[in-house]
Amino acid sequence: MVNEYTRLGDAVFCALDFETTGVNPALDRIVEIGMVRFTLDETLATFSTLIDPEQEIPERAIEIHGITNEMVHGAPRIGEMLPALTEFMGDATLVIQNPHFDLTFLEVAFKRSELSVPRLRAYDTVRLSRKTFVNMPNYRLDTLCANLDIESTVHHRALADACSCMEVFRKVVRFHDVPGEWTFGDLTRLHGDAMQPQLTRKEKRRLNLNNDIYLGDVVKIRYMDESGRVTTRRILPKEVVQNGNKTYIHAFCYMRKEDRFFNTRRILKVY
Repeated sequence: MVNEYTRLGDAVFCALDFETTGVNPALDRIVEIGMVRFTLDETLATFSTLIDPEQEIPERAIEIHGITNEMVHGAPRIGEMLPALTEFMGDATLVIQNPHFDLTFLEVAFKRSELSVPRLRAYDTVRLSRKTFVNMPNYRLDTLCANLDIESTVHHRALADACSCMEVFRKVVRFHDVPGEWTFGDLTRLHGDAMQPQLTRKEKRRLNLNNDIYLGDVVKIRYMDESGRVTTRRILPKEVVQNGNKTYIHAFCYMRKEDRFFNTRRILKVY
């Protein structure tokens, strides 16, 4: 584990990037993972895989990354790949272009898969670049690559973008740390604290109910089934389904360990 006195030159980093079906972590899914472990001077290993999102990839997403439904057919599901992803990251320090997006997708994936969520913290190459290269027209990854002479022939594919993110991070550190003496304390003074996953309320999409249930947010409910049996259970809401004049929440039920539909009229209490 690193601390504020650890030299950046002695540390191992991991750049990470996801391609997805959309921009809302509560509703959309990961379709590709790309990661690269590296030091400031050496690329150590790469990790890349397509992911079956278990939903259709919208045309607007395909236009961005070029990953089609046919390409992910037969690919592993995200829950099957999370252990390998965690092992690859190890104790490396994460570096991500806009980590709010990727870390939140990752946190939701762990929760959906009923796996323990590891400690997710990352340094943001967007924030670092804004504080370093002040005259950029914008701080999109392709713009940074073009202006910093970083060779990248492919954009919006996960591994290529992870490698570009790695190079941007290296450029930032070398700009500030010519002698090669910077520590994590110096990096944090430039960046601020490492960023964490966080679903915004808009992303969670509050359900049309008089309670605090949000899509993508685990919640505990007291529920009465059709036989009148009352139970308390944790659920992960996924979508709202209307059937005639009845409204149901489609959610993963941690008590039953499967997806179920909950009649909103039978939800007695939300904790």
